[in-house]
This record gives sequence, C-alpha cells and structure tokens, in this order.
Amino acid sequence: MQTKTPTSPQDDFFTLKDLWMLCLSKWYWFVLSFVVCFAIASAYLFFKQPVFTRSTSLLIKENTGSGSLSNDIASTFSELGMSNVRSNVDNEMINLKSTSLWYEVVKRLQLNVTYKSPGPVRMRLLYGHSLPIVVNFVDVEEDKGASLTIEPKSQDEVVLTDFKKKGVKLDGDDVTAKVGTTVKTPLGLLTITRNPNSYAKLDDAPIYVSHADMFSTIGSYISRLDVRYAEEGTTIIKLSFTDPIVARAEDVLNTLVDVYDERWINDKNQIVSATDEFINERLKILQNELGDIDDNITSSKSAHKLPDPISSAGIDMQQSVNEQQKIVQLSTQQKIASDLRAYINSAQNKLLPANVGLEDQGVQSLIKEYNELQLQRDRLVANSSDENVLVKEIDPQLASLKSSILNTLNNYLAAIRIQLNASKDALARADARISSIPVQVGDLLSPERQQKVKEALYLYLLQKREENQLSQAFTNTNSQVIDTPKFSGSRFPTSPVRSRVLLIALIASLLIPMAILFVREILNTKVRGRRDMEHMQTPFVGEIPEVVKKSDKKKWYQFFKRKEIKKKDEPKISVKPNSRNLINEAFRVIRTNLEFILNKEQKSHVIMITSANPGSGKTYISANLSTAMAIKGSRVLVVDLDLRKKSLGAYFKQPRYGVADYLSGKQNDYRSLIVSQEVAGTSLDILAVGTMPPNPAELLADSKLDRMIEELRNDYDIIFLDCPPIEIVTDADIINRVADVTLFVVRAGLLDRSLLPEIDNFYTSQKYKNIAVILNGTDGGSHYGYKYGYKYGYGSKYGYGYAYGSYGYGNHYGYHHEEE
Repeated sequence: MQTKTPTSPQDDFFTLKDLWMLCLSKWYWFVLSFVVCFAIASAYLFFKQPVFTRSTSLLIKENTGSGSLSNDIASTFSELGMSNVRSNVDNEMINLKSTSLWYEVVKRLQLNVTYKSPGPVRMRLLYGHSLPIVVNFVDVEEDKGASLTIEPKSQDEVVLTDFKKKGVKLDGDDVTAKVGTTVKTPLGLLTITRNPNSYAKLDDAPIYVSHADMFSTIGSYISRLDVRYAEEGTTIIKLSFTDPIVARAEDVLNTLVDVYDERWINDKNQIVSATDEFINERLKILQNELGDIDDNITSSKSAHKLPDPISSAGIDMQQSVNEQQKIVQLSTQQKIASDLRAYINSAQNKLLPANVGLEDQGVQSLIKEYNELQLQRDRLVANSSDENVLVKEIDPQLASLKSSILNTLNNYLAAIRIQLNASKDALARADARISSIPVQVGDLLSPERQQKVKEALYLYLLQKREENQLSQAFTNTNSQVIDTPKFSGSRFPTSPVRSRVLLIALIASLLIPMAILFVREILNTKVRGRRDMEHMQTPFVGEIPEVVKKSDKKKWYQFFKRKEIKKKDEPKISVKPNSRNLINEAFRVIRTNLEFILNKEQKSHVIMITSANPGSGKTYISANLSTAMAIKGSRVLVVDLDLRKKSLGAYFKQPRYGVADYLSGKQNDYRSLIVSQEVAGTSLDILAVGTMPPNPAELLADSKLDRMIEELRNDYDIIFLDCPPIEIVTDADIINRVADVTLFVVRAGLLDRSLLPEIDNFYTSQKYKNIAVILNGTDGGSHYGYKYGYKYGYGSKYGYGYAYGSYGYGNHYGYHHEEE
C-alpha cells in the first residue's frame, strides 16, 4: 500500500514517451492510415493532369555600341539618340508580362480556344500534332465564352452538336459540316479547317471545343509565366512557362519573344519616322529660301559689278569673317530652335524629333522622355480608346513635358539672342574699320551671310536625314535568345512530383493518427491509469488489469474482439489456486497490501467495497478478492448488500432467500441463509440478497444489520460487503457504520479525473472508515504494452514475463499473463 502527502494534480501531464507508447499500442491505426493515404496519393497521381515546364534565357542588351555591323553603325550615328539607350532590365521584365504583349501572343496561337477528347483516365488535351482540325469562331466576341462538340463522321465530314454560349445551352439542331468549309450554327459562323501541322486523323472519339474569354485567358497564361534574373548581376533573364502540353509551352515562349522583339523595333522605328518627317519639311523650306537669296545676290552683283568683298577686307575682314562664322552658328541654332518650337506648338499627340542638331542637352533629354511617354499612350489607345483611364492619366504628363520643352527652348533662344547681339556688335566695329569698302559691298554682305546660314543648315539637315535612314535600316532588337525552350526542361512533369506526393502521403499517414491519438488523449478527462492517481492522499492498495485471452490477443483485430468479449463472456471467478497469470498476481498484490491496512490486533475485519460509478467492477473485485483471501486459508464471508441489483449472484449460486429477507423480517435466522460453495478449490461462504426488497435503504438502516455483523465477526476472519455505488444511492453511507475498511473501486476510463479530489475529501474527512483505493480495468493486458519490455504511461505496472514489479516491493516474477 502506498500513501502520499498532498501534491498538485498533473492531470494533463503527457510526455513524448507516453505518446510513443500510445502510438505503438495502436499500431493498426497507422497501418490503416498508411493504406488510406497511399491510396489517395496513388489516385491523385493517376488522375491528376501532369504539368510541364519549359524555359528560355533572354539577354537584354544594356549597351548596343559594340558587336555586329548594326551596332557599329549605331555607334557612328549615336547623335540620333537611337543607339545609346540603355535597357532597363527591370522594366523589360514587367513588359514581358504586360497584357498588350500577351494579347498578341494569345491571338496568334489562338490559345483562347481549347480542344479535348475523352481519354482512358482523364480528358486528353489536343494541340499541335495531336489536333486534327481547327475551329474558327467567326461571330463569337473575344470576351464571350462558347463551346460545342464535334462528332466525326468521316475524315472529311463532322457533326457539330451541344452548342453553348456563356454556359447556357442553345436551341438548335445538330449541324453537319465538311472539313474546310464555313457553316452557320447557333453560335454564328464557324470555320472548320484541317490542321496542316497535325499527323492525327479523325476517329470515332468526339472533340470538345471551347472558346474562352480572351482577357481571362490572357490572365491565366500570364499567371503561369515566371520571369526572373538568371543570375544576380547580369542582364540575362529567365522565362519559365508551365503547361500541360510541352509543345504549347514551347510555342508560347517562342511567340512571346518574337512579339517582344517586333514591338521593340516598331517603337524605335516610329521615332525615326517622326524625325525623318520633320527633316524633310525643313529641307523644303530651306530650299525655297536659298533660291530667293541666290537670286538677290546675283542681281546685286550684276548691277554694281562688285568683286569678292572678302579678298579686299584684309586683316579687318578676317575678324569680320570670324564673327560672321560665329553668327552663322548661332543663327543656325536659333533657327533650329525656333522651328522646333513652332513644330512642337503645332504637334498634337505626335512624336517629337529625337535629335535635329540642337546643342542643348536639356531639350534633348526632355524630348526623349516625351517620346517614351507618347509611345506608351499610343499603345494604350491602340488596345482601348482615348477614354481609357490610363490614357487620361498620361495626357496631363505629356502636356507638362511639352510645356517644359517649350520653356527650355525659350530660355535657349534668349541665350542665343544675347550671344548674337555681342557678335553683331563685334562685327559692326570690324566693318566700321573697313571704310574703303563701298557702300554697295555692305549691302551685299547681308544676303551672303543669310546664304551661308541657309546653306550650312541645309547641308546639316541632309546629313541628318541620311543618318536617320541608315539608323532605321539597321535597327536591331535589344534582346538575344540564349537558350531555346525546345532544349530546356525535364521530360518529367513539374507537377505533380511523384516523390513529393508520396512523401507527403507517408508523413500524413504518420501524423494523422498520431494527431488523433494525441488530441483524444489530451481531451480524455477520465482516469487513464496509475499516474493520474499519484497525487492522491488516499492509500492505494493495487490495480486490476484488463486482460484479453491469449487466443484473442493473437488476432489482428484484437481491438474489436475485446469489445465482443465484454458482451459475450459470462461473469466468473478469475482467481485460481497456484495460478500465476496476470489477474491472479494482481489480486495477490491487493491481498498483501490489504493485510497491511487491517488492524493486527483485531481478529475479524469487515471490508466494505464500493465505487463512485456503476460498472466500476466492485462486484467482480468482491468475488475475486474474497476468493483470494479464502485460498490463503482465511475464513471469508461475502455479503451482497447491493439490494437493488444483487449482482453478486452472477458469480455464485443465487439462493431463494438471503439478507434482504432477514432484514425485512421474513426470515429469522440469517445463519440458515448463508450458502457455502466450492470456489477455486476452496470453501467460500456467501450471503446473497435473496428477495429484492422495495425499501433497501430502510432495511440497511435497521439495527438488525449491526447485530448480524457483530455476530458474524465471531465466525469469520474477513467479511466482505458488496455495496452499491455512492453516487447513485445512499446505501453505501448507511452500510459504512458497520465496516472497518472501505475499498473504493476506481474504474480506468470510467471515472472522471475531476472526482479524484472528492475521494481524497472522503479520506481526509473520514466520511468512510479507513478508505483505500483499488484501480480497476487498466491496460495491463495490452499485448503491445508489454511485449517489448515497456509500459504505457497510463497503464498498469504489471508485466509478467516482462520485468513486472509489484507496488513498492520491487518483486520480479517472470510469469506469463495468458489465461491458464
């Protein structure tokens, strides 16, 4: 027997070792979980549509000033502002996922139309070589969904059925069409053509054709594109695309790169075309002005017969010439700036000339920024309209940039005017010193100066026009494909990954039952075993394990078989002489511990056995413990005082009359009611209930019971009183007055742990005399709790044949625990 000082309860104490032992005891849960999880994983792998990944690497050229012939020419004519543009790699990565770019890709490949046919496991996607025919939805809008079914009749004729639009089936008869023709259907005009790239032939399997919304299709394809740097610090980006069809993934990446390059070249050529248009207009004007000046100079020289004024100017004329050259340069810049300002004022939503020879870099930078923003606006207008929200956001920016350009040009023209005034003053002083030159020569110098300015400007613009044409002819893309999609990617699907799915199934098969067991154990509020009672102050005399027959333990369905045993087995005495099985040794331990409780000076002892709940096994313990005492040689009497159920009669012969008849006055001699029976090779006296009374509490409170027990003390060493549970009726409280010791039976898995402090209250308040606790129904018979030499943390400490140790004595028996 063990007694303890009060300690704090640890009802929820649950270690990893306990969880490990619990899992091993429920091994069949894990086997079942393993089978189910792997069946689900196998079905998933079998029915899931595999997805493949293809990739391509794209080099974004940051500086196109070296390399090929086109790059050399672009370097030579870098003043055009066309070849020295550094690509912003981050912007290009975003551009590769733009809706406008993907719109063209989806449209070229007709990705918004999908084809399927029945397969042995799942629907089979048709594309490329596997697609025998192609359907063109002539009258179905891009943003509308539609579908139909094609039933082949022959290699040249099909039947169109099951027409649907936006998920709604349309009324109309089936349509028979020849391949290569356009037919009228409930969906409008449809063109059925043979796929020139296909080797497949029409068979008996139907083809399900669906036309999806263009913009939802674009969003779906963009979401499957991954754009990232191939390596940090480089301008190489990697494009990866996932798709159930390998050929379609390769086509999508190739088409995406092609459309991207075409857009790049088209954007650059638009700027070149705008510059060329501006230069041609200025050349026409200058050509007319030069013709007028030439006519004026020729007429003046003919009239005055003047020689070349420069040859007669001498040193002063040289200075005049220098100032004239300076004035020519400034006038050229002034004219270009003025013309550019006039062009900008008149241009509405047009690209501005990128570089027409203006030396002010601030103007060039603003024009470049304006052109980039104008190109962005043009693309948005091409895909939508001027009412687009993004277009309206760009328009104020363009107006602001245009105003900045004009302000900068005005400031530049003001600076030129100041320089021109200074040069003209210097020229005037030089001309004043040339006093010998006739007045007529002075009249001739002004037209000649204008002529030189116009000629210089004309030649300059001719040069720029040629440069612009060469730049347009050798415009190159800003990207270069490094790895093509055809030679990238594994032949195995990206998803689902077989090894990963099977690994998840394995982990799930372990975690699911473990989690269920853990949660079930944590939420279990019942007494689970000896550990839950370690904090109690009430003396503990032993525990009775629940044992399954050896024949039943060997069956794999032991868990379910145990439930059948509980229903089918009849109550019987488990204690036998000379038996060393688990139950017998458990009762011997209780018998030994009980002897420590009993007063040695007292010759006879009355032991009351009760419990908190019905079904705790108190009658079973009464019958077997009394038998164990009788086997040892004690004179034992078992009195069934559970007058409401008389359950003790299930273990012994049930006589007609018993203690109830004596207490009610129907029988006067209780000794004649005692029945002696041969149990487990020894004699055991039983006083049964007899006739079940209507007033058991009143009978038990009668003084006859006191007199009977006192008289029986002289005849027996130990008297066991089988009493009703204390929570149901008050019988146990009434009977306790005649008892010396109270054995309180706690059934594992039945009594709530919150009631254990109540038992301690019984002990400390001495409500029941010399109360002690017996734990019944522990997991001591679990085959998996003891075969490997360990015990589950809430189970029994019995372990016959497996290092069994008794309570507090350290005995090791080495017995087998099967029924003998």
